[in-house]
Parts: sequence; structure tokens; C-alpha cells
Amino acid sequence: MTERIPIVLASDDNYAPFVATVAYSILDNTQSFVEFYVLDGGITDKSKDKIRNSLEKFRNFSMDFIDMSRFNLERFPNMRHYTVNMFSRYFIPELLPEKKKVLYLDVDIIAKGDISELYEQELGEYCLGAILEDFYKDNYQRLKNEIYPEYKGGSNYFNSGVLLMDIQKLLDGKYVEMLVDTTLKYADLLSCPDQDVFNIVFENNFKILDYRFNIQIDHIGLLERLSLESAMQAKTNPVLIHYTSKKPWKSNPNEYPEFWEIVKKTHFCRRIKRMLPESRYSRIVGYYLFGFIPMLEVLNKENKRVYKIFGIPFIKSKTSSSHKFNCFGG
Repeated sequence: MTERIPIVLASDDNYAPFVATVAYSILDNTQSFVEFYVLDGGITDKSKDKIRNSLEKFRNFSMDFIDMSRFNLERFPNMRHYTVNMFSRYFIPELLPEKKKVLYLDVDIIAKGDISELYEQELGEYCLGAILEDFYKDNYQRLKNEIYPEYKGGSNYFNSGVLLMDIQKLLDGKYVEMLVDTTLKYADLLSCPDQDVFNIVFENNFKILDYRFNIQIDHIGLLERLSLESAMQAKTNPVLIHYTSKKPWKSNPNEYPEFWEIVKKTHFCRRIKRMLPESRYSRIVGYYLFGFIPMLEVLNKENKRVYKIFGIPFIKSKTSSSHKFNCFGG
């Protein structure tokens, strides 16, 4: 068993609740001491306290927040639902030069197994280990056809949400500079920003790790079609579950019970629950005078139904909910 495992996470304040969920799930499944390093893109002191309080039952960890403002992340593309904080992972070798090996994880992940099994994977001659997205063709085809025609990786396109890094090899090879320069060069073309860049820089020059270490739950159907034993193992015995495009906090909680079981144990439970689509008002019926003055509206919010006449609520009634759950934390 590895004595100490350095794990790097990256977040702004919007994603702070998921620093707590991924860290809790890791500690709940891992006996080794875990050193968490959070690349801080603007997490408030209040959120930091809630993250620590969410993990107070555990004694096998430390957590340091690293201010990323000095790295001028604003020079990188900020697009769609991505934020510039994603590029902070480029600088991990410079931030932790004394470490031999470091594991980077996205925060939209939960652990279902002991993280030391992933950390102890041998990288051999490679400076990076990652898990393929070969079951999902759109990303690597777009990289080849629209961004970087010289791409020779073929279907060996990997997901950048789980990265096992040999720090000294990355520093010796000056890969930080390469990642930065490549991002700025292709800034206007990138589709999956940092992930495209990692695949350009490390095309066919990384250790392919097992699907179990990054099972992307919204692509399980595609993975099953490969009919590989490793794909089946990934589904039945995952170490990390990664919610890549379909987020549990934007979906029906009944779809992702394993995620919500972790949420309930953190001090962010109510905050995450409010992110659910049904936590916002949705209009069921609306009648309008002259087409724009609201006469009667019927709205849903969570398990309540609200009736309004001329914008004034006058009846609130409860409706049944198939996914009610209690928050143990805050």
C-alpha cells in the first residue's frame, strides 16, 4: 500500500461542492494517506471551510489550496461551459516539482475503489498515463479534421480528466511550455480545450490505462459495444466514475444514486440539491391577458405547486416526488 498519494483537483467557487464529493469518495475507499492539492480559481473562504468540514470524519488526508491567479489563466480560451481554470492542470509539474508522481482528477468524479490501485500503475518510459475515449469517435475525428490535421493518434484519443503524471519527466521534457504554447496557437479552433491540447502534445506518447480508472458513465453503452473484457470490468468494478457530459446535478437523481449517497454526507448537500432542474420554477400552465399580462400561472418547484393570479401567489400545495432525500450535512 502506498503511504502517501498526492492528488490534484482544480476548481473555482462554482465547483467547490464537487471538491468535497470527490475527496469524500476517495477517502471513503482509500486507506493510504492522501495529500489533496486544490488549484484554486477563486474558491471563497466559506466554501473552503465547508469542504474541510465535509471531510472531518477522516484522518488520512491533508488539503492545500494553491492560488492560481499568478499564472494568468485569462490568456487561455474561455468557451461554452468550460472555464479557464481547466488549464491550471498544465502547471502541476511546476507547482509540485518535489513529487515523483502525481494524480490529477476532475471534480465531476467519484471513487468506488481504492485510489492507490490507480496511483501505483507503472508508467515505464512514459511521463503521462491516461484512459482512452476510443469508444467515442467525435472528439478525435474533430481534432484531426478541424483542428490539427497532423494528428497521428488515431483512436488513441484520451480523456484529460484523469491523468497520472511523472513530474520529473514532464519537467525535463519542458511539457508545461509545450502545453501553453499549443493552447495559444490553436485557441480559436479547440473544441475540448485542454483535452485537445493534451492529445496534440502527447499523441501516441502516453501509457494507456484501464477503463476502470475512468469509466465515463454517460458513455457506458458505447463502451459495451466494444465487447472487451476490460470494458465489462470497467462497468462492474470501477475505481473512478466520471460524469463527463451528463452531470448528476442536472439530471434526475434516480439515475445516479451512487453520487447522491456521497452528496448527502457533505456540507454542500442543500447547495447541490438546489442545482437540480426541478429546484427551479417550471411553468405548467399560463393564461395571459392581451397576450402578455399573466392572469393565471401554475408553476412547479421541487415538490411544490404554486398558483398565481396576476403574479400574486395564492395557493401552494405539495406534489409527490420520487427522488426526495434528506441532507445529512449542510
